[in-house]
Amino acid sequence: MRIGFDARWYNDSGVGTYVAGLLAALAECGRDCELVVYENPENPVPGLEGFSVARIPVQSRKYSIGEQWELARRCSRDRLDLLHCPFFVAPYAAPCPVVITIHDLIPFLFRIYSYPKQLLIKMAYRAATVRAAHIIAVSETTSRDIQLVLNVPPENISVVYNAVSPSQFHSHATQSELRYLQRKFGILSRYVVISTPRNWRTKNLATALKALAVMQTRVEQGFQIVAYGPGDGLNTIAEANILNGSLLRTGFISAEELGMLFRHAHAFLLTSLYEGFGLPLLEAMSCGCPVVTAKGGSLCEIAGDGAQVLDVFDVEGMSAALALLLESEKVRNHWRECALRRAAQFSWTRAAEQTLGVYRRICHASGASKAESCLQA
Repeated sequence: MRIGFDARWYNDSGVGTYVAGLLAALAECGRDCELVVYENPENPVPGLEGFSVARIPVQSRKYSIGEQWELARRCSRDRLDLLHCPFFVAPYAAPCPVVITIHDLIPFLFRIYSYPKQLLIKMAYRAATVRAAHIIAVSETTSRDIQLVLNVPPENISVVYNAVSPSQFHSHATQSELRYLQRKFGILSRYVVISTPRNWRTKNLATALKALAVMQTRVEQGFQIVAYGPGDGLNTIAEANILNGSLLRTGFISAEELGMLFRHAHAFLLTSLYEGFGLPLLEAMSCGCPVVTAKGGSLCEIAGDGAQVLDVFDVEGMSAALALLLESEKVRNHWRECALRRAAQFSWTRAAEQTLGVYRRICHASGASKAESCLQA
């Protein structure tokens, strides 16, 4: 199989993590697959050095008309059997079968953009699903959403779970890491982690802050609340002022630093209203961090028995669970072990093998269709 992969989406987002992790695993285990990687020359995908992979620079910008023509031409020029687009944007005129990955359907479920922009994004999703020979969904939750919202038959969808980098997200904590966190961020040895993304409303940040405010009344000894990510929500939500004395903001941090943060935390609180997968959840569990999370979207599915899962607005339940994790080493160790057992079920190697299975099925079906057309002619 000669497979093209649109890697221009590599960046620091969840989609970027997907591109880097999956491509490296495909390059390693895809022995019956010739990979042709299309990438932004100013932002090449790491981890592909030493593999027999054709890397071709693409000049067109994402979300542009130019990418439609350039990628379609590359499919012909590079004699592709299949093109994999890791996001909802795909070249409509591609001469070969196209597989797309859908991570979530947030634009259909929440107002997160202006009306014109949200309408255009919805149209792009619909056009991509009509064009696609097959769709990869990153969770059963996303698969069900695709079927219900976009009317895609279940046989046209395969669920392939994401994973995380074991070099960044692992459970081998060291004292030097803790010293690094103390020196760079002022983090003490007793803290709870929260995420503060730009889309803080759909991430239900207000509920997380309320739960932490209630938790302060339950815990005798002091603790820190370490918030990583942009501060948009913290600057808006009133509860952030209540927590001001114990709230420490790191801003944006690297994946390596995030792994350190999770490894030494007493707990991670994730209260999203909806997730298509919930990568921070898996990142925390992979580090052995006890997690308290919500039933938003796929979070319950991905957490399994590796985290405490509560209603998305259960402030009392969240605060009680967090307080117990802070106060009881026995409870904390129990949930660390649960987190690591669950996280071990996800790997990029498994994701790559399942993705290769999708490629094989689509290429086989395409080859059979071409042979039938030739016989009829």
